[in-house]
Amino acid sequence: MAENCSGFMPDRSDIALTADTEEQMEELLKISVLMLAIFLLSWIFRKVKAELLGGIVAGFLLGPVLEWIVFEKATYMVGRLGLILLVMQGGLGVDVQYFRKTWLFTTNLAITGTIVPVLLGWLVMYLADRDTIEGFAAGTALSSTSIGMSIMMLIQFNYLKTPLGGIIAVAAMVDDVASLVILAVLQEIGRSQDDATSPSDWAEIILKPIGISLGVIAAGVVLTIITPIIYFRMEKRWDSYYANKIENAAERKKEVEAWLNPLFLFFLVVITIGSSIASGYAGSSYLLGAFAAGMAFSQIREEGDSESRAETLWKKHASLGWWLASVSFATLGFSVPYKALFSLEGFSLGMLYVIPAFFGKFLLGLLVPNKDGNFCNACGFCNNIDDALIVGLAMATRGELGFVMAQTAVTNDIMGDTTYAACVWALFICTLIPPLFFGRVLERKQRRSVKQQQVAQEHNEPVLEVHVPADLSTEQESNETSTTNIEMKTQRVLENEGVEKADGAYNGFDNTETDPPRESYEKDVKVDGDGLVF
Repeated sequence: MAENCSGFMPDRSDIALTADTEEQMEELLKISVLMLAIFLLSWIFRKVKAELLGGIVAGFLLGPVLEWIVFEKATYMVGRLGLILLVMQGGLGVDVQYFRKTWLFTTNLAITGTIVPVLLGWLVMYLADRDTIEGFAAGTALSSTSIGMSIMMLIQFNYLKTPLGGIIAVAAMVDDVASLVILAVLQEIGRSQDDATSPSDWAEIILKPIGISLGVIAAGVVLTIITPIIYFRMEKRWDSYYANKIENAAERKKEVEAWLNPLFLFFLVVITIGSSIASGYAGSSYLLGAFAAGMAFSQIREEGDSESRAETLWKKHASLGWWLASVSFATLGFSVPYKALFSLEGFSLGMLYVIPAFFGKFLLGLLVPNKDGNFCNACGFCNNIDDALIVGLAMATRGELGFVMAQTAVTNDIMGDTTYAACVWALFICTLIPPLFFGRVLERKQRRSVKQQQVAQEHNEPVLEVHVPADLSTEQESNETSTTNIEMKTQRVLENEGVEKADGAYNGFDNTETDPPRESYEKDVKVDGDGLVF
């Protein structure tokens, strides 16, 4: 028997490390250092709400700068699997019911925010003597808004479940879908540009992936209708099976979920990967297939649920997808041209390219109507400037898709190193800077909202309960020691800041609802004869 195994087992008499083993240990060390670098840099960038930059910077430092880690196809594919799961998670957050209510405004916001940056980016590259195809490829890198980044910022400031937060989330979703369609066109151009000899060839190259992508989206919509029906029928059958065994409804539900949830997650991952592969083979973007699969599971929710069951379950395992995606971000860093990035031409073109990258999205705030329904946020007399800034900064925040699109273009020889470096600079800055200002604007709006609520209560009836943000409570306790003082304070707010009454409304958005649920960021304080009581 030992003789038969000798062809498969190493010679145990030689316990010294072979050259192959030394090489394996070196590769293991490199991967370990890479993961530690990703963890450390992601933690640092998390402080400025730009966590994904950690993976990119880690890959850039260990790859092109130090030349210690080289690009490996296996690493690339592992990262792509993580990117698929990350995009799928974005699809899980789709709220079809809310989209039906706001589809006209959000679609207009998203399509405008997709086309304008592409055109502005192409114009800048045209002025920089780049040809049409390269300019278009560079423009497409600016087209996407990071739905993941936008949603993370909205969640952090308890703003996602508000009307304006919902609009931003839906607009970012539509924006990403449009960008994925453009990515499919970009990939087809990379595959077929050498064979295009006539306008009809170019028309086929552009229209074919668009048609296939629309088919993928349509399939996702159909599955959005079918999947909840199948799920709830399965749940009902499992419940009937356990009905005679477990009388207590709560215990029976727990037992059903214990069996059903693992199966649910299994099919979610299998369908996501299958949809991605099928979409890629069909000629669209594999990431669009992942988004469509996530969207198919997004409507499995009870009436009144703020998120789907799939989204709730996946959050428990989302860290796995994020770690895998971080490897993908590191591979993006591997491909950044070090010399071109810090060359005079690459740096200067990158700083110039920040202008279309930022303002192509930021100016979408002009589409947010005032409280009287007018679109005049460009002037200095607007009464809704905070909402305009919130929408503009949220849409200007970039993420993984922009880097993926730029890398796709350079990998397919559509874009040169200098142009790629310019895209990296622009996307890096637009991923890093907008979240910082976004947080400040939201905090200011929340403070004003609390003051408006106080004013409304003082105008309508004696104040029995006042909601004050936790970070303002000390100031209120020390300076506002009676109901009379509160009235004087809120009156000064009206006179000095021109704050309108909280019961005003505009264009279907009720101002009293455009701020986060109060219980999420406020604490209750009651007013009695002696002042505020915590």
